[in-house]
Amino acid sequence: MKKVLFFSLIAFCCFFRTQAQEVFHDSTALLILDKVGAYFGEVNSLKFNTKTSQDVGFRDDFFIKEFRSGEFIIQGPNQLSAKVIAQGKPQYYFYNGSQIVYYSLEDKIFVASEAPDNTLDMLESLYTDFGIQLVAADFLYPDFAFHMTETMDYIEYLGEAEVHGQKCFHIGAANAEMTFQIWVSQDLEARPAKIVVTYLGEPYAHQVEVTFENWEINETYPDSIFEFLPPPNSKQITWTKKD
Repeated sequence: MKKVLFFSLIAFCCFFRTQAQEVFHDSTALLILDKVGAYFGEVNSLKFNTKTSQDVGFRDDFFIKEFRSGEFIIQGPNQLSAKVIAQGKPQYYFYNGSQIVYYSLEDKIFVASEAPDNTLDMLESLYTDFGIQLVAADFLYPDFAFHMTETMDYIEYLGEAEVHGQKCFHIGAANAEMTFQIWVSQDLEARPAKIVVTYLGEPYAHQVEVTFENWEINETYPDSIFEFLPPPNSKQITWTKKD
């Protein structure tokens, strides 16, 4: 099995390098991705944990690896709360459909900004405006498969694989700017076990890897957990958009 996956990955890379201008969308891969999108389009709430490994710019010609863990609760189309631990420091995010708030427990500072009226657009604006990639959320689109065909020139089912002992379907995708891999659980519920995104831009390729664990579906959470109440002695500062 490992040899099959190894040669599948070689084929994945070689196909993209030699035929980057052509479009290839494997029907098996699209069927699996469509099932993922349909599943998340039908649930009312999600709770899950993440472990993230990310290459971040240290100097103009040098990336370093950073690690963080996260706990996320998403309810309906426009509520999110998250706890992210990066370099041992807890950070919190609260989104209520109109405002996104970031709070640093260690520094006792918080910042708030107006936000789009749905979670997916909020996550995109958070990255676009402030450079914060809170969680890889492409799979949350009900039309996930369609979104992939619109943005990726190459999509192929690469075979079966295991992620932390869990049997998964492995799918690879690519366009001129990035490669995307997703491992989808073979359980009755089609949920991602891991995602790896490799950005091919300058100055060097860099990568984000996210593992998903401890899913809880369709619980009911009170609105209060998506609202931020400034703790005593906390200080509000200005959230500056990136250039």
